[in-house]
Amino acid sequence: MRLKKSCVLWTGLAMLAPVAVQAESLHPKLDARFYVDIAAYQPATETTLRIDGAGGAGTEISLEDDLDFEDRPTLPSVLMNFRIGERWRVEAEYFAVDRDNSRTIDRTITIGDTTFPINTTISSSFDSDIYRLSVGYSFLKDQNSELGATLGLHVTNFDLAASSSTGALAESRDALAPLPTLGVYGYYAFSPKWLLTGRADVFSLDYEEYSGTLWNVNVGIEYQVAKHFGVGLAYRYVDYGVTVEKQLTVGSASTDLSGEITYRLGGPSLYMSLMF
Repeated sequence: MRLKKSCVLWTGLAMLAPVAVQAESLHPKLDARFYVDIAAYQPATETTLRIDGAGGAGTEISLEDDLDFEDRPTLPSVLMNFRIGERWRVEAEYFAVDRDNSRTIDRTITIGDTTFPINTTISSSFDSDIYRLSVGYSFLKDQNSELGATLGLHVTNFDLAASSSTGALAESRDALAPLPTLGVYGYYAFSPKWLLTGRADVFSLDYEEYSGTLWNVNVGIEYQVAKHFGVGLAYRYVDYGVTVEKQLTVGSASTDLSGEITYRLGGPSLYMSLMF
């Protein structure tokens, strides 16, 4: 009888052992199959560009200094993360930097094939849509932490337009710049309520007439308000540069890009997180 009871006891413990190993993580986001972060990002911006034309190199200009663009815009962003099994994930993100202004310039500026003389009033816009897609694998995952690596694609669509107040002078260019990235990400739960997050994507390429660099770093802390809802505060820094030393055609001739574009964005981001 005792032997039978012992067998039943050990069988029960053996059945419970896998359950103990697969216990729920300390913080809900570490087990969420899907979550979406909706943020308001307010970075300090530094944007310089040079758009060359058929007649030669354009003028290197600062959008903030030369054209008086807003240097601390508030940008909405959306990030979605899908967990596949326990270790794999797919992440997608979108945000846009769209600005415009009208200003009388204090020096002669050449954009593409158009030269705007000093004291010309220019109405200009510079819109960029940023898309990020990555696949990640968590090589470390336990009850309160996760660490992994990603392979992804960072795509930026640029759209520049400038015209004089009389309409006699006008120039517009656009281009699509896809850059592959390597990255790392990590989470650490201090408690069921508090979670530290971090992510970094990097890229560097120098090939013939084309070169590009990218740093995208994000560090944040979240507070879990309810089971499926949290709020967070993060700091994000983006340093992005693309240089083309010869004419790169994107679509029709009016959308050719030859020159250089550099973005630097850095500042706080306030977000809410929905997880399921």
